[in-house]
Amino acid sequence: MKKFKLFLISFCLFFGVPMLMSQSAEVPSEIISALDEGAASQLCTFLNANVELVIGNQNDVFSKQQATGIITDFFRKNKVNSFQLLHKGNKDAASFVIGTLKTASGNFRVYVLTRKNEIQQLRIETSNG
Repeated sequence: MKKFKLFLISFCLFFGVPMLMSQSAEVPSEIISALDEGAASQLCTFLNANVELVIGNQNDVFSKQQATGIITDFFRKNKVNSFQLLHKGNKDAASFVIGTLKTASGNFRVYVLTRKNEIQQLRIETSNG
């Protein structure tokens, strides 16, 4: 019986803890708030050193500094009214959100992919709906 308990504890530690940790990864709420408020500077604090960015005709991997300029310019030109979260999920250490950014100049579909609370990919594309 003692060996079984030891096995059970070891099993839970080996398999249970990593699964709990991977499932708890979520896009930080501050990123969603920054999108909702159109706060480029707040959003940019979460950028990885290099980030895949798709905004308008910009579609490439940019340094954090370059991406900050592009994102700031986008929010300057498109005054945000709100951000509506449509879907979120995670797998392993990665998490994502998909939503609609409603601006004075139209709606945009937003996709944010994070790993370790850093934005790895940000897509802001014209919405069809």
